[in-house]
Amino acid sequence: MTDVNAAKRGYSSPLRRQQAAATRAAVLTAARDLFLERGYGATTVEQIAGRAGVSKPTVFTAVGNKQTLLAVVRDVAMAGDDEPVAVGARPAAREIESEPDPDRAVDLLTELIAGIGSRYAAIAEVVRGAAESGEEGPRELWRASEEQRLAGARQWIAALSRKTPLAGGLDHDTAVDLMWLYMAPDHYHRLVNVRGWSPERYRTWLADRIRGLLR
Repeated sequence: MTDVNAAKRGYSSPLRRQQAAATRAAVLTAARDLFLERGYGATTVEQIAGRAGVSKPTVFTAVGNKQTLLAVVRDVAMAGDDEPVAVGARPAAREIESEPDPDRAVDLLTELIAGIGSRYAAIAEVVRGAAESGEEGPRELWRASEEQRLAGARQWIAALSRKTPLAGGLDHDTAVDLMWLYMAPDHYHRLVNVRGWSPERYRTWLADRIRGLLR
């Protein structure tokens, strides 16, 4: 009897994990879609539960409250998945850091930033709008997002300046500030989503800006 029960537990545990992951993904997809459609303030946990096809308590169990939902939706949009690994520690970032050719490194970095922009730019507008509404949670999330982008800018300037000098007359701190500016998701949003640039045109623009920081 003990062996049978153990076998059942061994079978059901992976199944439960798969079901929990599927539920979490459905909740996050529903939250993302509703935030984009209605904005953060006009979206309720009840609406998210209904869109995901789950109960309200399940939303809290699978992800958390509305502020947590926004934070996780932002994280997934930035990283491209729900894995708890920072963008700067992922294989794409390591490839940029280890690439000896500065031109190739700029191309790789451009692809990384553009990929983040394609997923995150619209959600970033939701986070910004929620922050400007005065709610403390979204305001803290926006501040954290800006600080994380600054940390990324420092990482990329450090990586690129090990491969080739910065442009003449450009000091390290200014290069970081400009990289931080170029990485901003609102550039992607305004140029691609609003003005109708193709992603290829945006990538060309971004690569030119980054190359302008280097000698």
